[in-house]
Amino acid sequence: MKNKWISFLVLLLTSAWVAAQPILVDKVIAVVGDNVVLQSDVEGQFQQMKVQGDAELPPNVRCEIFDNLLLDKLFLSQAQLDSIVNTPDEIEAELNRRIKYFISIFGSQEKLEEYYGKSLLELKDDFKDDIDKQLITDKMKGKVFSGLKVSPAEVREYFNRIPKDSIPYFNSELELGEIVMYPKISELEKERTKKRIDDLRKDILEGADFSLKAYAFSEDPGSATEFGKLGWVERGELVPEFEAVAFRLKEGELSEPVQTPFGYHLIIVDEKRGNKLNLRHILIKPKIAAQDLTLVKNRMDSILHELTVDSLSWREAVNQYSEEEQSKSVGGMMTNPKNGTAFFEKADIDGTLIFTIDQMKVGQYSAVLPYSTQNKQTGEMTSGYRIIWLKSETKPHQASLELDYPKIQNAAKSEKQQKLLEEWVALHKDRNYIRIDDSMMNCEQVGKWVKKNNN
Repeated sequence: MKNKWISFLVLLLTSAWVAAQPILVDKVIAVVGDNVVLQSDVEGQFQQMKVQGDAELPPNVRCEIFDNLLLDKLFLSQAQLDSIVNTPDEIEAELNRRIKYFISIFGSQEKLEEYYGKSLLELKDDFKDDIDKQLITDKMKGKVFSGLKVSPAEVREYFNRIPKDSIPYFNSELELGEIVMYPKISELEKERTKKRIDDLRKDILEGADFSLKAYAFSEDPGSATEFGKLGWVERGELVPEFEAVAFRLKEGELSEPVQTPFGYHLIIVDEKRGNKLNLRHILIKPKIAAQDLTLVKNRMDSILHELTVDSLSWREAVNQYSEEEQSKSVGGMMTNPKNGTAFFEKADIDGTLIFTIDQMKVGQYSAVLPYSTQNKQTGEMTSGYRIIWLKSETKPHQASLELDYPKIQNAAKSEKQQKLLEEWVALHKDRNYIRIDDSMMNCEQVGKWVKKNNN
């Protein structure tokens, strides 16, 4: 059977997760260059797949995980030979990004620290080396696959090689475009919010208790009930505008109002320890008024009219008005998160939207629809409006170059990438020391990693 490389998303803190599992014995099961693969590395990924997956895992999945780990270690070993390195800023940025992700999952820094029994600083120290190696590995992969493309001739050749009775059958699929607009906070509301934060600061300077003001008035749900306490934070964990002020404050000093994407803040630093601060804050948020939403709705109605009477093209409308950056960058086309393409099966479409689309014909625009999404900066829900365009709809059909070129192109590219990967492994495995434990020799995938007489 032809080997298939598989990849897994190995999240930060996997080692800590594995440590909590009932693994009786751990040992080195492979060495690639100066890098080892542990039994717990395989078992940890296996347990994650069991928890995250709905389908039953194939019997050889541990061997596939092991194969993938060997590949990652070979990338790392070759990168070390090629003197590929990371800067401290690259490592710190990736650590902070992943820590923020896990804090969002656990709900707070305190809950994350409680779960693992370690401070945030200790967790970052524990995984700094792992992150460094992962970034180096990714750079090596990027170097190997840089510039990989497939020509139209290669796509056709790939498709023509598929046996007629093996050509896949596709369900009906839709291509959808969107124009999205959000209301803007009015200058009057900004002034009102600024006055509220100024008044709170004045009260505190005149003797009012900061913690009680935070409890009564702060609009940060995560800290208001804790009297404004954010706890200990490090550089890189806060939005830049907030952090720039916080790290300049003296202990006990009250800040001037600080504007961030969240709103306006007052900050007090209770204690400093190097690059760590123990602080409290009060947040007052400017509000979107009903009339602000109405203004957006009216503007979108005008855009829809221009589209309908052909006085404005779709591309022009997207470029001039859409505020959804991801779809705007690809001509307003929506991306299916399940497959990363612009094609949606009806089952992939949100239930509230599918009723609208079912009543549309190809080329038509929807009415102006209410729309909510999560703000990438603040994590809060943002409400606005959007117009949907049904660009195309295919009937259920057997795959063809005419109807399914992007999919066939991706498949051809994947095949070319697989071949390049196999060639790269064959070339570089003998340039790196590789030893595999006898306990893994029953895996079919091991054959390509060692010589027949090498255990």
